[in-house]
Amino acid sequence: MIKKNKQTIGILGGGQLGQMLSDAAIKLGYNTHIYSPYKNSPAFKNSTYQTIGKFEDQKNIDEFINNVDLVTIEFENIPLSTIEYISELKPMYPPPHAIKISQDRLLEKKFFIENKINTNSYMNVESLEDLSRWNFDKKSVLKIRKFGYDGKGQKIISSYEEAKNAFISFKNYPCLIEEFIEYTKEVSTISARDVHGNVYSYNPSENIHKNHILDRSFAPALINEKLDMELKKISSKMISQLEYIGVLSIEFFVSINQQTNQEELIVNEIAPRVHNSGHWTLDGADVSQFTQHIKAIIGLEISEPQLIFMTEMYNIIGDDIYHWSNIKSTENKKIYIYGKDRPRKGRKMGHVNFISRN
Repeated sequence: MIKKNKQTIGILGGGQLGQMLSDAAIKLGYNTHIYSPYKNSPAFKNSTYQTIGKFEDQKNIDEFINNVDLVTIEFENIPLSTIEYISELKPMYPPPHAIKISQDRLLEKKFFIENKINTNSYMNVESLEDLSRWNFDKKSVLKIRKFGYDGKGQKIISSYEEAKNAFISFKNYPCLIEEFIEYTKEVSTISARDVHGNVYSYNPSENIHKNHILDRSFAPALINEKLDMELKKISSKMISQLEYIGVLSIEFFVSINQQTNQEELIVNEIAPRVHNSGHWTLDGADVSQFTQHIKAIIGLEISEPQLIFMTEMYNIIGDDIYHWSNIKSTENKKIYIYGKDRPRKGRKMGHVNFISRN
């Protein structure tokens, strides 16, 4: 049993998000306990306590629970049974029902529809027969319903034959097929809600992806005031409807409505956690998304975040680390290296925040 005289925040997952959450918590005066299946997890070296164990390991999970005061997550693809078990014994943020919705694209789409939030047309696919009922006159996207991220488990398709081959390559795993959106911009919001009912959003960011992986985020996004207000209104509605505590990220497409020829927002997906597109807040806002999340889940009142610098966030991917690891941060260029053991294609190794002080 770990002896402690101040609150310990348990964090499920040991990646860079857990690392930066742990940094924020410790700066606020709390202990952190990282639980991860991987012995080389980068968050371990930034935390007070560490446990190596599988998320299905009952003995290790029980010991972890006994040594923390509350629990949060750094990524959503954790067995729901583990999330629900922990939530029966310790406060869990975000709530399990929000994690459940975000884990399944079908539940996510139903949540959007039930709350009258604009999204693209879709259909559940559990068999080739289901797939045959979709209209392939327009370009579509086939996505596995669970455990997909950074473009994994999805494929753009233009015909039934392509869709069939993709479905088979996904080993007939339940999927969602949806219309492909011809967007003009991808934007996201980072919002937070605390136990006192306060809800605040950061300035939306515009996101550029390469090979389905976030490459750059620009904050604030270059959008008009109407879209900015609508993004914050939708985000506030969603986080409140979920009775959510902590930071929630929501990704949107900006598209041109063919009937009105006006810009419209189409929600793509939610992430029940701090997010890559919010890393700019470490230097471009007066409070980072990580500090905001910790304050919300610990029971403190959150503040409305203020933009202090226009910021471009650049992801350091794969072998790009060999270039950036030898460069030092400057006043206008803040470099964050995660300390992962080895680079590989598509792996996020760090990020850089370029700050504009004009």
